[in-house]
Parts: sequence; structure tokens; C-alpha cells
Amino acid sequence: MAEEKLYKIEEVALMVGVSSPTINIWYRWKRSHPDHELAELLPDFVQCGARQTRYWKQADCWKLIQFKQSIPHGRNGILGDTTHS
Repeated sequence: MAEEKLYKIEEVALMVGVSSPTINIWYRWKRSHPDHELAELLPDFVQCGARQTRYWKQADCWKLIQFKQSIPHGRNGILGDTTHS
């Protein structure tokens, strides 16, 4: 059986419909709010190589899309403390 393909952040960003910096913000927020119910939607990634490049499985892209659709935006947004620091 073939190994599952892993995707770099640039590829994941295209599949999810956001920028790479946005995905970085999401994971920075997750580190700051690990107990938040939405943090559970952000899948763990694999890091490997000399530069510790992050990789996601294709199934993880669907989880990231679900997170994107679930986060409150605007005045009730949850990412404000992460994006404005």
C-alpha cells in the first residue's frame, strides 16, 4: 500500500482557500487556546527535514476547512488577540 501524500503549507492553503500566514495564525491561536472547543478542529501536522517543514495529510485539509467555516468572525471573532499582537 502506498504512503499517504503529505502537503506543505502552501499547498494546504490553496486547498483550504486561505493564505499561508492565515494558517500560521490559526496554529498560533491554537497554542494560546489549547482548551477551546474549536482548537480541537485544527489537526496536528508532521514536521520533518532539516528545516522542520510542516506537512498535513489530505484528510487534515477537510478539518482545516471545517475550522475555517466554524470560527466566528467580526466583533465576536476568536482570533483577535492573536492577529493584533
